[in-house]
Amino acid sequence: MNSSIPQRSSLVAETLRVLREAIAAGRWKDELPGERRLCEEWHISRPTLRAALTALAAEGLVTISQGKPTRVSQPPSGAPTQPQTQTLTVALLSPEPLHAMPPFVLLWVDELRSQLASEGHLLQVHVGRAWSGGKNPARALQTLTTTVPASAWVLYRSTEAMQQWFEQKQIPCVVVGSVFKGLTLPSVDRDHRAVCRHAAGLMAARGYQRLALIIQEPQYAGDRESEAGFQEGLQAAAARGVTGLIQRHDGSREGLLKALDRLLSARQRPQALLIARTSSALTICTGLLQRSLRIPQDVALICRDDDVFLDETLPQIARYSVTAGTFAKRIYRLVRQPGVKGDTKVMPEFLKRESL
Repeated sequence: MNSSIPQRSSLVAETLRVLREAIAAGRWKDELPGERRLCEEWHISRPTLRAALTALAAEGLVTISQGKPTRVSQPPSGAPTQPQTQTLTVALLSPEPLHAMPPFVLLWVDELRSQLASEGHLLQVHVGRAWSGGKNPARALQTLTTTVPASAWVLYRSTEAMQQWFEQKQIPCVVVGSVFKGLTLPSVDRDHRAVCRHAAGLMAARGYQRLALIIQEPQYAGDRESEAGFQEGLQAAAARGVTGLIQRHDGSREGLLKALDRLLSARQRPQALLIARTSSALTICTGLLQRSLRIPQDVALICRDDDVFLDETLPQIARYSVTAGTFAKRIYRLVRQPGVKGDTKVMPEFLKRESL
């Protein structure tokens, strides 16, 4: 199989090609999965799938019957058989559906899917909070990993309990993000510690002496690394009279604005803010403007993360950027090399913009 999911160009033709190659490779022996399952797995519409199936039936490869599963037609006696290739399934675990993911995440997910498809492998996305919302996800993870035949798992926004479970069970996986202290799972993440250390030093070099990091209550290892890097940056600039603090919030819009008001009402109001997560940066930017504060004249901003919509704000927000293709390649290499340990850190590039 040259590809295992439909590509974006000429989607009906691509879906037809993928179906044809999957049947030739013996992926389905008797009948195809239901329309809903195929549409969800490949992220296509039912009209697209039905058009491809109709063309496939015209080729004599399947039989379509009203109200019954689409059946694979048996090849004529003596017809040559196609050699089967080993198709691997990689499962992506996420606490949020695709439509709720940040744009950068959607980009690297799409890149990873394309890279796997180029070798005939599949990427399945499994969404749920049963394994990520509580302190003991063992039962949900056990059920999922025993029912989904995945050769490797990609853990997006994984909690410490999730990482501990995968390491204990020795199930091949790659953590997208940082690994918690004491664990040895392979991982790919931006170098949040280096970024926040650099940001603190950069703001100090621009003459700002009162700094603040605005970050959600740490749930992920990368956030803890961010706090550590920010503190290191403050220590390095302390001789110049630079001070700073970490202001946490609960992740909601209201909680974020309350955190902003606490900073603005302080006797020594911060002159520059480092903000984790792009959605938070957008809220802080509009919150400052609503409070009649100018950016960067009254308060300067840097965002730890990157999304293209930050260039649509006025002023544009300075930030640290990694290309989705580079990020996905690092994940892909670890997925295809099970058993490899250690962190893979990607150092972002600082994008100078008007907010600093």
